[in-house]
Amino acid sequence: MTLSACSSDDKKPSAASSSGAEFSDTPIPAAPGGDEVADLQARWWGWAASQPEATNPVSDPTGQQCAQGQPDDVWFVAGTFGTEAKRTCTVPAGRPLAGPLLNRTADTVEQCDAFIGASDGEVVLDGSPVDVKKVGPEAIRFTGVAGNPVTKSAGEVSAQGCGLWFTLAPLAPGAHKLTISGVSDDLKVSVEYTLNVG
Repeated sequence: MTLSACSSDDKKPSAASSSGAEFSDTPIPAAPGGDEVADLQARWWGWAASQPEATNPVSDPTGQQCAQGQPDDVWFVAGTFGTEAKRTCTVPAGRPLAGPLLNRTADTVEQCDAFIGASDGEVVLDGSPVDVKKVGPEAIRFTGVAGNPVTKSAGEVSAQGCGLWFTLAPLAPGAHKLTISGVSDDLKVSVEYTLNVG
């Protein structure tokens, strides 16, 4: 399954992407609470698969559903399933942000490698570029609910997770503009967030 919010590969990232985005070869920071990369990916996928289509934050074009199922220690950002979206969301003060630009789950490491090898993207916060990291493949496990658009059915999923990821420290109170864009082969994602922090 593939989410057009992110992309993945375990190859060493290059210094810069074709879009000019800077890629880091250091691991993505642990999630708040000390989670390792695989745990952060698994938590994000579990969050994305925790809501049916009608209330799913990844399917949401406006931001009306972006608070659905958010954990207490991190605020997850979502891409789309290959479309554009403009979302307005309220983020609690003091909450760090994390999410993928493009990502996927795969049966094999090689599938992840191919996907992320073809991936590129960038994140911009209030006009300034944000560090993007290529992550994966990592063995992950998560559970989806019935009718969710990620796994399509209820049950546990074990797979390789990979993607282009970013994290942000808690934002200052007020309004912020966050744009996420990514492309991998024929998959293209573009999301513009207006984040009201407070």
